[in-house]
Parts: sequence; C-alpha cells; structure tokens
Amino acid sequence: MLKGMKYESLEKKKCKKCYENNMSNEDLFQKVRELKLPVGKYALFGSAPLGIRKLRDCHDVDIIVTEDLWNEYKDKNWEIKTMPDGSPYLCNGEIELWKNWKPGQWDLKQLIEEAETIDGLPFVRLETVLEWKRMKGREKDLKDIEIIEKFLQV
Repeated sequence: MLKGMKYESLEKKKCKKCYENNMSNEDLFQKVRELKLPVGKYALFGSAPLGIRKLRDCHDVDIIVTEDLWNEYKDKNWEIKTMPDGSPYLCNGEIELWKNWKPGQWDLKQLIEEAETIDGLPFVRLETVLEWKRMKGREKDLKDIEIIEKFLQV
C-alpha cells in the first residue's frame, strides 16, 4: 500500500440509478446480502465501512472482488463501466464490483482477507479506508477523513 500519495480526482460515471438512490444504508447492505457472494472473495470498501457504523449515508456500495468473482458477474450481464484511468468496474443499480482499486497499489486479496465482518458482511478496515481517502483527496473524502479520525481517535 502507498502512503502519502495524492491522486488526481477522477469521478466515475455512475449508473443512472445510483444518482436516484434514496435507499437507507441498511437497504443497500441487504441488497449486498441478497447477492450471496462467497465468503473470502469480496469486501465492501469506499463509504460502506462508514455507513455500517452509521457515520454517514451511502448512495451506492463499492465492493472489491477477486478476479474470478468479477468475471462471473461480468457474465451475468452486469453493466461494464470504465473509469477515466481505464479501470473497469461492474454496475448493477447501486452495487458496483471492482477487481482493482485506485488510487494506489492495493493487494485486494489481502484487503479481503483482513476485512472486518460486521452484520454478516466483510468490510475493508477503517484504517485502510482512511489511507485511501487521504490519497483521493476529494471534498467528500476530506469530510470522511475527519469523521474517521474522530471515530478512531487518531
């Protein structure tokens, strides 16, 4: 993992449904549970680790997944989107599957293995989310950094 690097903010073009989302965090997490993803093949990242702790509202759920799980869902007709940097992700409504995570160089297998299970779902550790949000540096990330630091009492 990289520390202290800044990455040019590249907003992803969300699926239209993501912008229209009025779902509660719990409703979003229930949608993830309904996918019945295999244990050890995924972890929730982005704002989800904050959302499960009721630290902020989520508008979608970013899930890092193993390459084989990503390929399985690609074959299930999930919409394939591409970030401006060329990183592909799969989108189905408010749920997004990622086989890589940027900015930075992340060992997704390790992040998945070290995930914290909360309410039956694996979440990337808050310390890692904090590191990633520092790299992203968007306005919403700066707010989240403050929230996470206060929660962790860093």
